[in-house]
Order: sequence, then structure tokens, then C-alpha cells
Amino acid sequence: MKIWTNEEPGNDKIIAYMDKTIYKGNPKTGDIYKYTLDLEMRNVSSNTFLGIPLNYIKQIKMQEGKEYIEVLFGKSSSEHLRIKNSTTRNEVFEYFKQNIPGRYTIEKYSKLQAGKKPLIAMVVVMALFLWSLYYAVNIEGGITYTVSNGLSLTGIVLSIAYLGVTKVIMIFSFLFAIAASSFFLKIKKPPVIQLLLVN
Repeated sequence: MKIWTNEEPGNDKIIAYMDKTIYKGNPKTGDIYKYTLDLEMRNVSSNTFLGIPLNYIKQIKMQEGKEYIEVLFGKSSSEHLRIKNSTTRNEVFEYFKQNIPGRYTIEKYSKLQAGKKPLIAMVVVMALFLWSLYYAVNIEGGITYTVSNGLSLTGIVLSIAYLGVTKVIMIFSFLFAIAASSFFLKIKKPPVIQLLLVN
């Protein structure tokens, strides 16, 4: 049995491993000691604790920069063990590695893998920008457009285009800057993921 407690906001207050089950609970701060004693006596309240038996768990994952350990179970279900302190988070994951049967592996993302989503966002923003700019230039040149089929992507683009060329450039410059900064941050430090594939 191993129990970790934390009273800081944003953390799961109690995380425990016992009897081949991972538990997490978030009682009121004043009740943490009481529920910790209950765990030690193996008196687990289903109203207070979420218990995940090992035979349900597929993987336990910890990614650099994320303030939680992810426990994956079922087809697409997962639960986060929220631990903001990196030292405690590493300690919990290390304990799982040593005490839960499974195969440990490390995944290191390449720069391209790390930047894939923001790169796609940059391409989409650029495409929408060019589309909106085309309409905006034509509208300022005197051409009138109408949308007949209600709310659609074309309708949204036209709505933006009617704001004028200057505002179109400002809006999409802002969106592109967000996507670009995200891209450069992600490729600067590609994530490292530690995985425990549970037997």
C-alpha cells in the first residue's frame, strides 16, 4: 500500500495504490486525514474514491510538461491523476513502474511530430486568410455577394470579408501568430512520454 496526499488546489487530494487498484479521491481538505486512515484500514468508500483495478488498465502515461499522470483503460477511457509538483509526479510514476507488472517504454517525439497540430492550424489559417482576402478585395471593388444556404463556411468567410481588407489582415495575422508561436514552442522542446504498458 502507498498513499500520497496533497492539499494544494488543482491536485487530487488523495492518490493511493493498494490491492491491485489505483485510487483517487477528493474529500474536503479537513477530511483528508480521516479518509487516509480509512484507506489504511481498507475501508474504501465508493462515494469518496474512484478505484481503477489493474485488470482494467491498459497503460499508465506520464508526459513532460503535463501536470498529471494519465491512466488509460477500456477502449477510449482515461482518468487523470492530477499532481502539479513534478517531483511527486515522478515519485508516483516510479512507484507504479516498480510495483505494477508491465513493460516500461519511453516515446520521444520528433520535431515534426511535436509541431504537427500547430502546423496544420497554420495551413488552415493561411487558406482561410487567402479566401477571405479574395472576397474582401472584390467587395471593396464593388462586387456584392449573398449566401443562399444559411450558415456555412462560405457564409462565415464572407462575413469576415465584409469587415474590410485591413481587418481581415489584422484578424488572420493575430491567428497566424498564435499558431506560429505554438509551433515554434513545440518543436523547440518535443515531448517525452513515459509509458507503462500494464500486463
